[in-house]
Amino acid sequence: MNGQVGNRIVAALSGRVPVATYGWEEMGRTVIIDNGAGAYTIYGHLDSISVRQDQSVETGTSIGTMGYSVNAAAPKAKGLPPHLHFALIQAGQTGLADESGPLREMRKWGDYWQGLEIQLTGPVNPNLFGMSDCWLGSTTVGAPDEK
Repeated sequence: MNGQVGNRIVAALSGRVPVATYGWEEMGRTVIIDNGAGAYTIYGHLDSISVRQDQSVETGTSIGTMGYSVNAAAPKAKGLPPHLHFALIQAGQTGLADESGPLREMRKWGDYWQGLEIQLTGPVNPNLFGMSDCWLGSTTVGAPDEK
């Protein structure tokens, strides 16, 4: 989702914040919310983070601002707008983003959630939450990309 540096980013769903970090490898400043029932929302390339680890948040709570963190610096150098990497994934259980959970490996693999050896039934199209008009990925693991 493109926008302006400093645009407020809000939680798409309520839950607990197991990850709120300024150094999440390629995704830079990242927040992950465990939404319960095996759902997780992920927000990457933030400019600032306004939540803390283990905080509970409600839908619509400000979690940070849009920016260009880490590898999003290349689009900035080309004059492209800042953007948010957003994902909603549905897995088989809660707690997968906790300190020793497999979703913590996302910092190494970016969007390659299928290699985490957990039961996944998503990613889910962010348009369902009014988050983006630039979604090109599949709404089902293993399905071909939508073009």
